[in-house]
Amino acid sequence: MSSKKISHDDDHLDFKKLEEEVQTAVVNDERYWRENEAKIRAVEQRVPTYDDFREMVLAAHLKPLEKEDKINNIKNFTQIWNQPATLFPRSNIPDNIQNENEAKSDQVTVNSGQEFAQYWKRYCKTHKEKKAFLLSVGASKLQSIFKVEIAGGLLGEFIECLYTFEDHEAHLVANCLESLSKSQRFSLSKTFLSKRELELCTLLLDKLVEKQNKTDDIQCMDKLKVLRNIYC
Repeated sequence: MSSKKISHDDDHLDFKKLEEEVQTAVVNDERYWRENEAKIRAVEQRVPTYDDFREMVLAAHLKPLEKEDKINNIKNFTQIWNQPATLFPRSNIPDNIQNENEAKSDQVTVNSGQEFAQYWKRYCKTHKEKKAFLLSVGASKLQSIFKVEIAGGLLGEFIECLYTFEDHEAHLVANCLESLSKSQRFSLSKTFLSKRELELCTLLLDKLVEKQNKTDDIQCMDKLKVLRNIYC
């Protein structure tokens, strides 16, 4: 008994649908690698907040304008510049950070790492301003804000500005360093310190020890010995 030869034509393949699926797969693959590269750049640049990280990833598909590129009638330009970003609602920025005329560090209140990073990035431009803000927040609040981690390369910036402390601020600086060291992922944050920042840790602790040697505060000296083992 002869068997009927089966033709591939009997499968009724939908080549159009197959082509669409292949194109979709290619687009998704390109998007994956494009966003993955954006994530790597964000980590290397030590973006201060998750929102900044998110925006870099969402804008990964955008390309800079070339010299020959022109946008005519810009007043009538209605295309959304970054459409993927509109699919995700942006976190509300706290009122105390939105206002450009808001009072400075001695009056502002921050309750999370995100609020801290936003104020730090917007208002604290010099080491003096950063140190003033950091000390005004205080050791206890810092421990609460950075309970889990010190993200975005902030630890290195903390070390740099605290190194400029004055004699009467030594005790406050030591307390801040102690609170920051209690972050659950402190060792991870420390791995992101540059060689210069690591060297500055040693110089900062040396400077604190030198100042405290002039006092009889044995408790503080013991604290500095512990901190040296943690930071250096």
